[in-house]
Amino acid sequence: MASICAVCEKSSEVGGRIYNCDSCRRPLHADCIGLTATEIKALDLRQRVLKLFCLDCEKGLACLPEVLCKLNNLTDTVNKIDKFIFGNEDSTASLFKSEIVNEINDRVLRKNNVIFYNAKESDSELPEERKNFDLKIVMKSLSKICTVSETDIVKVLRLGKIKSDGKPRPIKIIFNDHGLAQKILKHKHKCEKPYAINGDLTLQQRDQLKALREELDILNKDEELKTIKFINGSPKIVNKRDYEKGKENENVKKDQLKNR
Repeated sequence: MASICAVCEKSSEVGGRIYNCDSCRRPLHADCIGLTATEIKALDLRQRVLKLFCLDCEKGLACLPEVLCKLNNLTDTVNKIDKFIFGNEDSTASLFKSEIVNEINDRVLRKNNVIFYNAKESDSELPEERKNFDLKIVMKSLSKICTVSETDIVKVLRLGKIKSDGKPRPIKIIFNDHGLAQKILKHKHKCEKPYAINGDLTLQQRDQLKALREELDILNKDEELKTIKFINGSPKIVNKRDYEKGKENENVKKDQLKNR
């Protein structure tokens, strides 16, 4: 079967002798790549030294030194980071590593939880009655957001000590399914007043959110144009109008897909 030249797309029967690129093995007419008579003779030798490369492979080879240099620099950087975090016995590095691991573990443990605010506390002195009182309030409120049964909830508990000012303590709700907790957080705006729902944040996440709120107060000093939204699980300051417009466009696209 005749080979087809990658340049002119004609066979060896039409365009003459064909040679293969030594890199990608694509067939090429000698005339199409401008081989000289001397180069052709060199390529025809039984033990040839001359290498033949198509234009694409030549360009790739020209970039190779730069690519190798960048790869070596990247490898060095990764090795330094790896050594600092995992391979250095220095106390600072060990502490840094420990903090990262603890933070990751803490976030994983909290993924199934939500925090429920402003729920009145029971006057009963019996722990079981107080627990059932809280569970009843929680179930009634969550039913406005999505379908939840008591079997979906592992535990309901009040956080902190009873406050002297009479303000109700927040309730931590622990679900047996991470997906259900995320669904509730996604639609938490449906929660009836005066109740409110938020994620179970780590201390580091709470500090980050506090810093963002302080920054937001400065940015909105003259006019309230920005707000904080959780994007991919992380709080960010966004332009309020742009965010709302983006959500509207997203909802329109969802409606269009439903109507197809």
